[in-house]
Amino acid sequence: MEPSDLLQAIAGRSVIALPLAEWARELGDLYAELIPSRIDQKFQPKRFDGEQLRSEIDRVVSEIDEWAAQNIPRMKSARKHTHSLGEVISHVARSYAQAWWTVVHSADTEIWHQAWFHLGEAREGYAEFLSALRARNLQLPMGWRWHLERRAIDTGRGPSINPGCVESDKR
Repeated sequence: MEPSDLLQAIAGRSVIALPLAEWARELGDLYAELIPSRIDQKFQPKRFDGEQLRSEIDRVVSEIDEWAAQNIPRMKSARKHTHSLGEVISHVARSYAQAWWTVVHSADTEIWHQAWFHLGEAREGYAEFLSALRARNLQLPMGWRWHLERRAIDTGRGPSINPGCVESDKR
């Protein structure tokens, strides 16, 4: 998805009927809902569940990564990237939501400029990322559902870690 198409998808103005566009929109909406509570608790709506929103963001990122694993060829000789496609799209969606929240809620034009500049950097980073993928010069990480494993472990519902399987730092 082209950078301009990604921004349109995040904004909900996409005419592209692709799963990536739907997920980008969902991420934009989730970040827009999460931002006010991170700024000030008084903006937090009743029955707000920030952990649930972050969990939904993680779910969408995982869905994007699963899609990427099935649809983007892995080039073994290409340099490895540190972020998955889901993480990169999530970053652009977060930057978009933050920029718009800033424009709507601030009268300071210098802050507006900084917000748009930050979004522009995220867009350019995505464009370079996409260009490298298309040239087959970039290998995406396989992805790991750390966020799902972490939550399961934090709640005591996850798999236990066998101490014998982890190398000790003790010498």
